[in-house]
Amino acid sequence: MVQFDIVTVGGGLAGSAFAAAMAQRSVRVLVLEQETRFRDRIRGEFLCPWGVAEVKALGLLETFYRAGARDIAWVDMGMGPRDLVATTKPQLPGISYFHPELQEALLDAAQKAGAEVRRGAAVRKIEAGAKPVLECDGNGSVDRVTARLIVAADGRNSAARKWAGFQSTRDDHPFLLAGVLLGGVTFRQDMCSFVFNSDLGTVTGTVPQNKGRVRAYFGYPTSSTYRLQGKGNLPLFLGESAKTTPMLAEAYAKAASDGPLASFDANDSWTQHPYRDGVALIGDAAGTSDPSFGQGMSLTFRDARVLRDHLLQHSDWDRAAHRYAEEHDSYFANCHSASQMLRTVFQEQTPEAKRIQQRAFPLIAQDPTRIPDHLMSGPDLPTDEAVRSRFFGES
Repeated sequence: MVQFDIVTVGGGLAGSAFAAAMAQRSVRVLVLEQETRFRDRIRGEFLCPWGVAEVKALGLLETFYRAGARDIAWVDMGMGPRDLVATTKPQLPGISYFHPELQEALLDAAQKAGAEVRRGAAVRKIEAGAKPVLECDGNGSVDRVTARLIVAADGRNSAARKWAGFQSTRDDHPFLLAGVLLGGVTFRQDMCSFVFNSDLGTVTGTVPQNKGRVRAYFGYPTSSTYRLQGKGNLPLFLGESAKTTPMLAEAYAKAASDGPLASFDANDSWTQHPYRDGVALIGDAAGTSDPSFGQGMSLTFRDARVLRDHLLQHSDWDRAAHRYAEEHDSYFANCHSASQMLRTVFQEQTPEAKRIQQRAFPLIAQDPTRIPDHLMSGPDLPTDEAVRSRFFGES
């Protein structure tokens, strides 16, 4: 029986960031990562200013830069370039990065901080309780590991969540989000764009990266006659993106695929109170938000920071983890509510949504501050009736 203070199930961005932050404080941490090499799977690669603030608080910002991340000081959401440092609550730029390179960098940072890292390690079972236990195999052997706390960071399809007995809630949305890595794109290297077309119910995202590449996203209704999947659909992806955001026609004129093209559902799912019996959930294992609004990675780093802070403040880790779960419920619910409002005004095609859009858009054109700024400034902003009413043009 091998003993640790903390075992993280998963060594992706959530698990490795949390492990690094705890190992820096001399906590004995084991990271179990099934993959021996991280691959491009089309994930979030823009961190909003409020997410950058969480990374700074974790002491990991330099790790991002060493992994090739770059500052994105401007964003265009269809109303012209916006200075993120000057206009957001955190007064910080965004950051873009290549997901697999950042995964490797954060896992390496955790190891250098003192965490034990096992690659190619498959977790087979978790026994929740006062002293939780897990079984994992790797290198031809099976170990039983005990910990004061097991942290499940194994993604949206978390097996650890199921083993520990958590239940999830799902909120389905009739949209898909496609992504692909592109080369040959002519686009400002210090600015990303996220533009919604409410007439079509579509959205485009363009995020510059290192090595002259761009991560391009395209969100579209599930009722569309196509499913963007595979490199053969790249011309359709580029063409539909240009319909949504005409300025992309020129930017994508010489674009070439530099990675897989795939589509994913835009549903929200979450676990209410993501802690029980010695097992805490963080990142996508705790909750996934609609990727059309780009909050997933910021939520991931907030989870890691909030759980770290509570564990370091309390010797009773059971009590500390419950406090993390309570706080998580609050900020995740705010993200969910803000996304619901934005989806109604910018994407939905129902008769009720169209009535709201007809009322709201002329007022937004006169005063863009009617749009809630949760995407860039974070879930600590209010989502109350006054915010909704102002955004929907009812006041």
